[in-house]
Amino acid sequence: MGFTQVPTQTIRGAITDADSRQPLSGATVLLLELDKGTVTDSAGRYRLEDVPVGRYQLEARHVGYEGLLLAEVLVESGKEAVLDLELQGSPLGLAAVEVKASRSDIRVPHPLSVQTITVEETRRFPATFYDPARLAAAFAGVVNDNDQANGLVIRGNSPNSLIWRLEGVDIVNPNHTPNAGTFSDRVTQNGGGVNILSGQMLGTSHFYTGAFPSNYGNALSGVLDMRLRAGNNERHEQIIQAGLIGIDLAAEGPISRKSGASYLANYRYSTVGLITGLGVDFGDEKISFQDVSFNFTFPTGSGGKFTLFGLGGLSENLFEAERDSSLWEFGKDRFDIAFRSKMGAIGGSFAQPLGEQAFWHTTIAASAVNSRRTGERLADDYSPILQEEDEQTEARFSLHSWVNRKFARAAALRLGMQLSRQEYEILSVATPGDTLARGDGGGMLWQPYASWSGQLSASVRMSAGLHFMYFDYTGSSALEPRLSLEWRLNPKQRLSLAYGLHSQLQSARLYFARSESVQKEPLGFTRAHHLVLGYRYELAKATSLRAELFYQSLFDVPIAATAGSSFSALNLLEGLPPEALVNEGTGENYGLEVSLQRLLSGGFFYLVNGTYYQSKYKGSDGIRRDTRFNGNYILNLTAGKEWEKQKKEGRLVTWGANIRVVNLGGFRDTPIDVQSSLEAGATVFFLDEAFSIRQPAFFRTDLRLYRNWNRRKFNSTLALDIQNLANTRNVAFSYYDTQKMQVVEKYQLGIIPILTYRITF
Repeated sequence: MGFTQVPTQTIRGAITDADSRQPLSGATVLLLELDKGTVTDSAGRYRLEDVPVGRYQLEARHVGYEGLLLAEVLVESGKEAVLDLELQGSPLGLAAVEVKASRSDIRVPHPLSVQTITVEETRRFPATFYDPARLAAAFAGVVNDNDQANGLVIRGNSPNSLIWRLEGVDIVNPNHTPNAGTFSDRVTQNGGGVNILSGQMLGTSHFYTGAFPSNYGNALSGVLDMRLRAGNNERHEQIIQAGLIGIDLAAEGPISRKSGASYLANYRYSTVGLITGLGVDFGDEKISFQDVSFNFTFPTGSGGKFTLFGLGGLSENLFEAERDSSLWEFGKDRFDIAFRSKMGAIGGSFAQPLGEQAFWHTTIAASAVNSRRTGERLADDYSPILQEEDEQTEARFSLHSWVNRKFARAAALRLGMQLSRQEYEILSVATPGDTLARGDGGGMLWQPYASWSGQLSASVRMSAGLHFMYFDYTGSSALEPRLSLEWRLNPKQRLSLAYGLHSQLQSARLYFARSESVQKEPLGFTRAHHLVLGYRYELAKATSLRAELFYQSLFDVPIAATAGSSFSALNLLEGLPPEALVNEGTGENYGLEVSLQRLLSGGFFYLVNGTYYQSKYKGSDGIRRDTRFNGNYILNLTAGKEWEKQKKEGRLVTWGANIRVVNLGGFRDTPIDVQSSLEAGATVFFLDEAFSIRQPAFFRTDLRLYRNWNRRKFNSTLALDIQNLANTRNVAFSYYDTQKMQVVEKYQLGIIPILTYRITF
């Protein structure tokens, strides 16, 4: 293809040492397809101008460092490609500098159970709705708990076992409509309809799924560590995205070109109600949300940087009963239900190199989420009578400060402290006078940690650390060792082993639940041993085979204080425990994941993975049972192809078609006691047969079709995302319906077409 008339763009950024963050002068940067390159200056900066728009593999090298290959660099007109890269030091004794396939512009020393998530991927993978959590469900060992939500079931664990981070600090649930897709329609701890942070704001994020390093705590299954990108500090750029679910507006640019300060801001308004008219069934609910977010970056002297960031979101789903009893088919049909949620976070960070070999970073943030739900049942004369009321507020004030010191032979020591002030307020009333939970309180969570990473030999790298947790509200404490080893069998193959002991606080619902039995003592942490054995084979620069064998042993799990109960907190998503609890339960998750991935190169990509797993638990009855989330297997295929054509007038037009097919073993359900449900006027389960029913297998196909135009000063994309292309009826759960007086199956979402138009200039 000739490039004389194709629009061009600039690729620029800086290259630094991954441990000390010192700029690397003299590093080479090469675009492999064009054989076009440059060298970084004394400040570590590089610049490649007049690059024809398209997709490239970018390689960065420096003497004494491991090379880095970015295989999915997208260059578009209307927006510069700003890529800040970090290179890992290469130990003495290595014969050659090695190039590693990567999607990340942030290096991660931990070799196992971590995935990078880029904004470009959220735009390319089908039916992600530009949400990193929905994209994560395409990885091995991970599924969404429901089509309506982005709650992540990781290796058989409840979505409650995950923790969210933003800019390195723990935050509260950053999702709109956090009750989406639940059995009771009540709020969840870590999921929701869609992430409050628009994809326009995110840089490269990291997703850990087990045995994570010592700088992560208060999580059992995984960590979704989101990072904000800095705005362009040389030119002003805008993004407008409009579609059937609303409008997304983003702007960025320099605050001061002299100092390099920049801004990035985004506003989004969306309403799913806009597509209910197309026949998409959302249960007749009116769903809407809006959010705003920003990130201001201010470089300081001596290579330092100060940032100020924030986000806020409002969401609601409203259901209004028909004032005609002949239209009441289901029990819900005679209820007015209102759910409203608001979430916000604001923070700042300061980063500063300390001499030539050390780096200091501190982030402070405050975040809070409030959700309120009311359910009013219509009497025969259609007057509303309050039947259900729930309100929950969680606030978190977080500090994370750490120092990294680089030593010889590519070794580094990191010392850090995380402090979080947890505040809770909860009210849950089932019927007037029947209080399920009420209370407020909180405490300080202390999490100091230390880690060391370095080469034991030319082929063996080790990371070792300790993490400590103390929560003064309950007096619980835990010392947690972490260790990972990586053997480089040859330049293409690696074998890795990782172990970690992990602990997590309980949800507010467990601390403040009320029951007939009195909670005798506060609940401590739920804890787990993680062990992961991994193998990775680099088949080519952009293609790899990866396998992980994992085992997780959970203990100190809250279960019923009285003997003979099947209850365990491991099965909770929303809802409340039926009685007083003690930390005496256990659980077990184990399995094998295999992934084959080709990063987007030559106009083609794929990600194929399969997972076999078991998820078991024991309650106070001592019976080993399947957990609610034990689906046994996960099969994923995501693939896509792009075609380019240059127009005579100098435009480059790209067509793309991407597909995702997922097949999952069904989650577990508990049989319903129909006679008791009839007498109680509510769903009553056979609890002695907990999770003995396996739901039908889940199958879904998603499709993304798009056309992109690159013109001289701007680019635009028209895309059609179709979730559940075949309109497959996948079971969500079953319940006893008081209107029909029988057991009813509820299904997950049917076909959902989302048309969007995006322009960048």
